Amino acid sequence: MNDRLAELEARLAQAERRLTRMEDVEAIKRLQRAYGYYLDKGFWQAIADLFAPDGTIEIAARGVYRRERIYRFLRDLIGRQRDGLAPGQLLNHMQLQGIVTLSESGDVAQGRWRAFIQVAEFGKSALWAEGPYECVYRKVDGRWTIASLVWFPTYYTPFDQGWAKAALPSSGLDASFPPDLPPTHDARTFPDAFVPPYHFRHPVTGAPVGTD
Repeated sequence: MNDRLAELEARLAQAERRLTRMEDVEAIKRLQRAYGYYLDKGFWQAIADLFAPDGTIEIAARGVYRRERIYRFLRDLIGRQRDGLAPGQLLNHMQLQGIVTLSESGDVAQGRWRAFIQVAEFGKSALWAEGPYECVYRKVDGRWTIASLVWFPTYYTPFDQGWAKAALPSSGLDASFPPDLPPTHDARTFPDAFVPPYHFRHPVTGAPVGTD
């Protein structure tokens, strides 16, 4: 009887651990999707509040910005002095194809997502952009936060020409608001080919992919 009870208690503990890990993965997915929705509408402070106290962001090799400077960095990207988009602005950043890998300890995770982007000013300009994120998440005081978010642009292209005819370069560093740290990668864009490292291994073979 005691052996049977011990077995049931062990199985219950395992089930509770699996449930907790599944809930953590779902919370991380909600966190990343919220980032995308807030970015769509220019809610820069709401985005900054998603980050850990020592969190960082790096967009298209513009350099690394620490948590306390994320608000201004994002705000300056579209030239606004406050939260929200101006009339006629479009800034869609769809968060797609998420893969979340939770650590064994359960308090740190990594994620890879794909951003499909539409940027426009009505009557003036419009472009497409796309590229993957590699993110690190950390649980702080029981809540998941973004510890590091890096976005690698695959391409920028004018809407009216498309990626078969025109490819735009990344904008590079902002001399008027320099980053806290230099870029961690080379933002080579289409038609060049650059594969940002995957944080996860091949799900069948267990081997790393794209490391050569």
